[in-house]
Amino acid sequence: MKNWIFGLLVGAASAQASAQSLDLKKGQWFHALGYDYSIGIDMSTLSMPFASNGVTYAPRFTLPVGDELSLGLTTPLGLALTQGQGGTGALGFGYHYTLAATLQTGLGSTANSDAWVGAFVNLGYGSFARQVRNYSGIGPAFVRDGSTGIYSEIGVRYDYVGNEVNLSAGLWRVPTSAVDKADVVSVRLLYGFY
Repeated sequence: MKNWIFGLLVGAASAQASAQSLDLKKGQWFHALGYDYSIGIDMSTLSMPFASNGVTYAPRFTLPVGDELSLGLTTPLGLALTQGQGGTGALGFGYHYTLAATLQTGLGSTANSDAWVGAFVNLGYGSFARQVRNYSGIGPAFVRDGSTGIYSEIGVRYDYVGNEVNLSAGLWRVPTSAVDKADVVSVRLLYGFY
């Protein structure tokens, strides 16, 4: 259902965009920075191998398709402290990166938007990785434990004292062939600025 709605929105936006012939020179940069809470979910066992608290910086480049609609690219980047669940509970370091196509509407979609609320959908590819302790007995080594796959995010934003506040939920969905890798669900509260 989500793919069908996204396809419909992108199709409508691309039809309108081709009619107006998008110009890269009219592109606009937006930035957001804030808090990110993420959890790993192993879909084979329904266990939660880790949780993390961190910060995310999300720049985006958009091409206006009118005053209240835009298409573009976004690259959310983040750092986090992670904590293993279950027997280990060990603290670790996490980081994520993504490249995604974005569809923006309402507030924050363009610099000319005068809406007080907005929404967005992002779809791309990225990774949520952790540096975890290697307990092989050969010394204090850390190894990368990454969950890489398709990333999707949906969110809303509202006006707070002249700036945008974004609330979103995202998912890194790893391939089913990735043994012992967790899907990662994140919730973000970001403060937008130009």
